[in-house]
Amino acid sequence: MTDADAIVEDLLQRLRTTATQVVPWFLAQMPDPYIQDTPVEVRRAHLAAIVASRLSGVATRMALENEDGRIWTFIEEKNYPGLLAELLRQLPQDRTLSSAKVHTAADGKLVLDVFRFDGSDAPFDPSDTEQAAKLAATQAFAAERGADGTDLERFFATCTATFVRSASPLRIHACYGLWNAVRGPEDTAVRITDQAESGLRRISVATRHEAPRELLSRVVTHLGDQHFDIRRAYLDAFGDVSVLGFVVDDADGRLTASADAVRADLVRLKWIDEVSLLFSRRHGVSLVEAEATISLVHLAHAALTHIDRFAYARERMYETVDRHVGVVKAIVDVFLSDGAEATGELQLADLGRIVDDYDRRVVQALADATRATRAHNAKLVDRYAFAIRFDPKYLTDDSKPDEPFGAFFVHGRHFDGFHVRFRDVARGGVRVVRPRGPEEHVFNLERLYDEAYGLARAQQLKNKDIPEGGSKAVVLTEPGTSVAPSLQAFADGLLDVILETGERLYLGPDENVTDDLIEWIVARAAARGYATPNAFMSSKPGAGINHKVYGVTSEGVTVFLEEALRAVGIDPREDDFTVKLTGGPDGDVAGNEIKILVREYGARARIVGIADGSGSARDPAGLDHEELLRLVAASLPIAAFDRSKLSAEGVVASLEDPDGLKLRNSMCFEVVADAFIPAGGRPQTIHEKNWRDYLDAAGNATSRVIVEGANLFITPEARRLLSTSTNVLIVKDSSANKCGVICSSYEIAASLLLEPEAFMAVKERFVEEVLTKLRALARREAVLLFAEHARDPSLVLPELSVSLSRTILAATDAIEAALVATETDLDDLVREHLPPVLLEVAGDRIDSGLPRPYRISIIAASLATRIVYREGLAYLENLDGPALAELAMRYLVHEREVRRLIATVEASGMADREAIAALLDHGGTRSAVALSRRR
Repeated sequence: MTDADAIVEDLLQRLRTTATQVVPWFLAQMPDPYIQDTPVEVRRAHLAAIVASRLSGVATRMALENEDGRIWTFIEEKNYPGLLAELLRQLPQDRTLSSAKVHTAADGKLVLDVFRFDGSDAPFDPSDTEQAAKLAATQAFAAERGADGTDLERFFATCTATFVRSASPLRIHACYGLWNAVRGPEDTAVRITDQAESGLRRISVATRHEAPRELLSRVVTHLGDQHFDIRRAYLDAFGDVSVLGFVVDDADGRLTASADAVRADLVRLKWIDEVSLLFSRRHGVSLVEAEATISLVHLAHAALTHIDRFAYARERMYETVDRHVGVVKAIVDVFLSDGAEATGELQLADLGRIVDDYDRRVVQALADATRATRAHNAKLVDRYAFAIRFDPKYLTDDSKPDEPFGAFFVHGRHFDGFHVRFRDVARGGVRVVRPRGPEEHVFNLERLYDEAYGLARAQQLKNKDIPEGGSKAVVLTEPGTSVAPSLQAFADGLLDVILETGERLYLGPDENVTDDLIEWIVARAAARGYATPNAFMSSKPGAGINHKVYGVTSEGVTVFLEEALRAVGIDPREDDFTVKLTGGPDGDVAGNEIKILVREYGARARIVGIADGSGSARDPAGLDHEELLRLVAASLPIAAFDRSKLSAEGVVASLEDPDGLKLRNSMCFEVVADAFIPAGGRPQTIHEKNWRDYLDAAGNATSRVIVEGANLFITPEARRLLSTSTNVLIVKDSSANKCGVICSSYEIAASLLLEPEAFMAVKERFVEEVLTKLRALARREAVLLFAEHARDPSLVLPELSVSLSRTILAATDAIEAALVATETDLDDLVREHLPPVLLEVAGDRIDSGLPRPYRISIIAASLATRIVYREGLAYLENLDGPALAELAMRYLVHEREVRRLIATVEASGMADREAIAALLDHGGTRSAVALSRRR
């Protein structure tokens, strides 16, 4: 025998001896689910690897990868809390995990983990005899136990063939139950049940729309942090539902004793941000304490960033909290208790011991935020985000002179958001801001509350014609994250708080809010038991008026454009004129403005420039109308414009083209046109540092008219400078685009009075009546503004617009205060306000369907607007509250009397009855009021 033969013989003998020891032990110690789940050939491969490891005499710790890399297997000699989390971090990050199986030997001396990635398993095949038999067996299992099995075939269609072949009917039905639960009312289903084996309990978790690897990592890390020993684990993906199962050692009874707390944490785990998870892990605090801490830090950041945006960056504030976690925990304890109200006192003796001024200011800001808190949702187990209702005084400073009525802050995984409102009954859109990178995210973060405040304040001025005051919500997502989960969590957080406080909010869509999200928010409000879910969100694609479909905002913009052009000597019904726009053919305001310009003015309206997020187009001959309408119909941006439709001087450039970004950014400044309509774009595009770029070489504005279809496109100072230094007339956003909010107000009223089916039956007529009211309200304001400006050209038009809004709002508030204190019946004004079709189909439900505060707001707004639009700004401008309310009520009495006189005159046989009636209508009420005051 050669030396080689001797070595081979020795190895074979040692291999046989080792195998003789390992195989019986392996088969006896590995749990039954491993034997059931694992094919024979795979078990043999595992045994071969273990025997080889034992033969080598080194500790068993290996990672095996199959040929195509879609199945990874880890074999470890012992199990310990946190092991599974460590293994997950070793997996390739560029693949989607589809299943995982973790099995621990009964004596704890071996752990075997198998991970499968997408593509490694074939889907369920009902034509396969074995798989079809398993479906039938599972259906029989459900039927024998009287359990639900009505949707089992749909569930099986989401399964893999491997899962169906290996899993028992009992396990399949258990997974089906979890799958069904999260397709219904539960967002995350958690079940903690007994196991047949003594000392073990099973934790099952299922959730939708979460990456399986991320979910598994979060759960196993959390269970490891709690020092639970996972003996077996399973992950299976069924369509968009991930189902996890963990068999946990509970010999000491800790899981049994803390089951409710464990269940609460696992329900929340999907929605908690990484910073809160790390804070909980680092300092050993509960998840709710960590969430509260990080939420308070983010709220305090909004207060401190204006002092020094670099010094009070969030990362530095986190470091302060880490250094003083004991004091911070005392603050959070107060926040989470019933004492976290404005009248509560924080007993923080330790605060004075913080030597560093910076640290003391940060911790003080957390304490102040706690004092400012009025309500929160920390006690709700199934919340999607952490929501705080706080006193707006907390974020009030000299740059925000008007104090809001109320404010909410919502912090969640991958987002922060504020909702600000200036009246109890208020409405306004929800805007989702999606930064492209970390620097843009930080920039938007530092001005997040300011943007919400500014938009809500602008909305307040805009909402002068309607019963609702102004509000706005701005949600800022982290770069690279999707809108849907962030917006859903934000809306649900608001619902958490207002369902407790009894408040009513009326939201609407703004940037990045799609029809499916609108419908989800309404459905969620209904599922949560909100009293008027259909009114919670406007612009619904079904039982609502979708602004983009019907162009409601652009209808008002066009009315203001027409009156502004007339003010500079252009009659758009007779004369040619040119227009430039920001906002693309695929946008709401810009796309509909293009359609209306073509509809109303045809070839007389030449659109000479458009810029949007895709690029820009310029053509002094006018961009081809048919091509623009094609883009609008197809929801395509301006970069998709057919270049063959341009004149010789026309240019279309996408952002990818050379100088494309420069051409896009300069279009609104450089292109010369009669009118400019900002119908899209970020706030403060034209500001005090760049307003001169809007001037030509002679110092004149590149358009004679600006009609702000977009909110806050021009800063107040830039408006003032352009208005006083050039020949441009600027119609401020609170006037120009007000018809969108008026439309939403009518939709709210309809939603309060009609169920969706009843609304749909009258929708087309309702829309036409609303459009008629919108155009009329826009015309009344436009005529008044330009008449006031013509009377005194030194009056700056944007300031006139603000004065008009403030005068109407002051009158509305004064009248409302007077009406609250009296039982005066003025419901005829409510009926005059509503579209006629609502009176026909729901006239008998006005008192019961519209809450009294809402009806009072309708009456007050209706009376204030009719007086100011008819009599002008000066009529009410300098009166205080009680005097203003008294004059308004007297005006209403005499208006009704004048109407009676007009009817009498018109019915008489007098030769000049029409002229007399016209004179009475024009000035009769004002004269009657004046006469009554002299008596």
